[in-house]
Amino acid sequence: MIFSRRKIVSAILATVLAMPVFTGCNNVTQSESEPSLPTTTTESTIATTTTSETTEETAEPTPVESVIIRTEDGDTVIDTSYVRLIDGVKPEMMHPDYWISEGDNEILMTDEEIAEYNRTNRGVIKAGDNKTIMPHLEDFGDTLDGNILRTFLKDNAKSVPKDFSKAYLNGKPTTKSYWDNLVALSNIDGVEDEIKVRYGFTTKRMTVRMFPTEDRIFGSSSDQFFDSLLYSECMPYVPVVILHESTDGEYLYTVFDSFSAWVRKDAIALCKDRQDWEARQNPDQWLVVTGREIRLGDDPHSPLTQDLILPMGTYMELVPAKNAPKSINQRTTYGDYIVKVPTRGKDGFIKDEYVLIPISDDVNVGFLPLTSANIVRQAFKLLGDRYGWGGDLKANDCTGITREIYRCFGVLLPRVGQSASKGIYKVDMSKMSSSEKLKVIKNLAPGSLISFPGHIMIYLGTVDEKPYVISSCGTFIAPAPGPTDIIHPRSVILNSLYVRNRSLKTWLNLSTTALTMKAAEKLEN
Repeated sequence: MIFSRRKIVSAILATVLAMPVFTGCNNVTQSESEPSLPTTTTESTIATTTTSETTEETAEPTPVESVIIRTEDGDTVIDTSYVRLIDGVKPEMMHPDYWISEGDNEILMTDEEIAEYNRTNRGVIKAGDNKTIMPHLEDFGDTLDGNILRTFLKDNAKSVPKDFSKAYLNGKPTTKSYWDNLVALSNIDGVEDEIKVRYGFTTKRMTVRMFPTEDRIFGSSSDQFFDSLLYSECMPYVPVVILHESTDGEYLYTVFDSFSAWVRKDAIALCKDRQDWEARQNPDQWLVVTGREIRLGDDPHSPLTQDLILPMGTYMELVPAKNAPKSINQRTTYGDYIVKVPTRGKDGFIKDEYVLIPISDDVNVGFLPLTSANIVRQAFKLLGDRYGWGGDLKANDCTGITREIYRCFGVLLPRVGQSASKGIYKVDMSKMSSSEKLKVIKNLAPGSLISFPGHIMIYLGTVDEKPYVISSCGTFIAPAPGPTDIIHPRSVILNSLYVRNRSLKTWLNLSTTALTMKAAEKLEN
């Protein structure tokens, strides 16, 4: 821990600048109350001052405590004059090193063990009947039985709402003709009995859809957060399989690592054959985006890469300086990494382009070592980021951020069913009491995953019998005996597991699974 001990400057505290804690990732019925828990004194560097706040109710100034946390080198971590905290979260908790100890730098899994985990936990893509299954990416051949694809497309057609008036497009209710048109765009009748499989790579970040359209459909005229046509997030530069085109030729039905959906054609570049596709997945070295995101700037000589956003977990083929051009797009390559990325040429096939990535960007040569300390540090880089359902709004939801964080280590978590992972340390807590769950959680390594139906979180540590987590969260409710109003943070937040959902169940009580990316026998040794 990098914080140092320092005297606290005393101040009169009339109002603590804090935000009540709320929840609502899953609906359960029985109400449960948890006792409030004590807090302790911190050893962090804290400076406390008094400011004044005037409210509409009274013109009298009210003193408000301002807490400034600094690291040993003097950097400000957080100043509560400007940043609100959830009730129960202390300012020093908002720095990753608060949660990290020396033992957390131990390697959890080697590259070989990560590769085995990825093979063992490949996402299974099933149709609604649970009998029709897409092949894994590496299991596709030259052709595919058209009946498999027809089943998936017909499943999508079944998702059309029964009451069209309760689905809203641009604030207005949809109609039967609108949905009939979407189904027609899926081109089910155009599916061949034997599909010729094509291979490619994504060229940009965007969302993928249940139907071939960019239309956004919501459950009410005011809702702008839960697009019912959105299926998941498309990461840049990942291998995919292409099976079908929409009637208008603008969308491709595409298979990813753990889901399949419609993607806009301009986001996919085709490989010349499967051998080319496989070779591109195995360069000598990757450059990995380890920051929240980086942006490729404007380049008049490279319009296909201009202004693209590369989120955390994106990785690109890294070119050794000795093999790279000395000048790219009329820029010398001093002080930059040179990466080779796929773009979509006019013929639809991959057109490789060199891109310069500043060494000052938050990137890493190769995957980060998989340690508890590194997982926690990556999670904190997303703290405060917007919540984005299924990768919407250029953000991500709870499973999305865990995928992005763990991709920095080469770990490929499935889009759904992350808590069903095999071959790692895992505890089923579904039948445990809250006290038994707390005992399990306290022994977890920081960076472990805790989940309950509808939500997954990254564990940080336990302070005064309170377990704390980071997750991308839509709604939650204060711990008992606090208020029961629902608040919508719609952000990546840090909170204790004593927050509650809409049915007033604590997240601790709801938690069903705990897992650590480490072989069980290694964790126990």
